Amino acid sequence: MGGTDQGVAPAGVLRTARLVLRAPVPEDAAAIYATYASDPEATRLMGWPRHEQVSTTEWFVSMSMHEWKTYGTGTHLMFLGDTLVGSTGLHVDTKTPGEVATGYILGRAFWGHGFATEACRAMVEHARARGDRRIGAYCHADHTASARVLEKSGLVFQGVRPRYVVFPNLGPELADVRVYALGL
Repeated sequence: MGGTDQGVAPAGVLRTARLVLRAPVPEDAAAIYATYASDPEATRLMGWPRHEQVSTTEWFVSMSMHEWKTYGTGTHLMFLGDTLVGSTGLHVDTKTPGEVATGYILGRAFWGHGFATEACRAMVEHARARGDRRIGAYCHADHTASARVLEKSGLVFQGVRPRYVVFPNLGPELADVRVYALGL
């Protein structure tokens, strides 16, 4: 995995050189809300609206737990020791068997330390270990830091899709995205 020491522990817990990645549980909602989900700057370029109440985060955790039960994978929270850093994930494309998608978000205190790249590389390896055939991701066309993370994680730039996704924290307009993918 290019310099990380990843192993898989019981119950789907993934370990990298510095992080523990695991499914969310209800007790994580307050930390998710405080660390990144309610932060206007951290969520600015996400494809989902900033959480204005912890009840929204509680709903998200419930949805994530359902995804894990249904597909055996989903959102992975990133922990550095006992501290929540952010989240990543491996999300099954129900329309295209063998294809999964990934992405990430970090709390601002954890930007610039390589955690996103470490976690995204773990998702690539997790997809490979699951036997998935392709992993994809996208980011806002102007989000060069995310583009670099995806490239350092091994995903290959596929092009720009104009007016493809609404980034609700920016407004209601469709925005251009950079698309990345990797055959496994």
